[in-house]
Amino acid sequence: MKQTTLTIIMLLFLAITTVRSSAQEATDTKPLEEVVVTGSKQKHKTLSNRGTRILGAISTLTPDKVGYEVGSAFKVKHPFEVEEIEFFIISNNIKDVTLQVTIYRDSSFTEVLSQPIFVNIPEGNRQTIVAIPTERTLLESGDYIVGITFASCDKETQQQWAHHEQWDGQTRYQMMMQHSLQFPLYTKAQQIRSNPDDTFEKCPTNIGLKVRGTLYR
Repeated sequence: MKQTTLTIIMLLFLAITTVRSSAQEATDTKPLEEVVVTGSKQKHKTLSNRGTRILGAISTLTPDKVGYEVGSAFKVKHPFEVEEIEFFIISNNIKDVTLQVTIYRDSSFTEVLSQPIFVNIPEGNRQTIVAIPTERTLLESGDYIVGITFASCDKETQQQWAHHEQWDGQTRYQMMMQHSLQFPLYTKAQQIRSNPDDTFEKCPTNIGLKVRGTLYR
């Protein structure tokens, strides 16, 4: 009887010890973070669908074009992490220009980024602009469009253009010389729209965007 009682006490002790140990392990265990497996091979790559530079041709934005958006298409064949978006500006003499960079799925124009990228453009000539996503942006294979929107500029300058429709050709030309943002043009088509409420329309030229990042296979 004593031996049986001793055995029961030992078993209870072991059970209590096991429960305490399990509770301690549960307390020390951290939840697993979400992991995206993208493949074992990777390389840096530049995606571009801009075509050939058209010598002497430029795309000009003026302060009355705030809200105007251009979109350049590119194709992703394997999972691709966007690290930066690059484009070139020939000249800018508009104060306080901000451009907004967005990535869309081509077929639906669904925005990929949860937060658009905003880039401040200083006044000056011949600038290479690099826009960097604020979040990790991993794209599946498919067709995409990078949109560049003329988001805002100096309010006083914009007010000077409030009645631009009443100007004659000479006045408009003089004002363009004072206030314009100029991009080079390339031969491949792009999408354009005047403001976010409009639908995109095709344009036969583009401003030459490049998308740089890491390709996974």
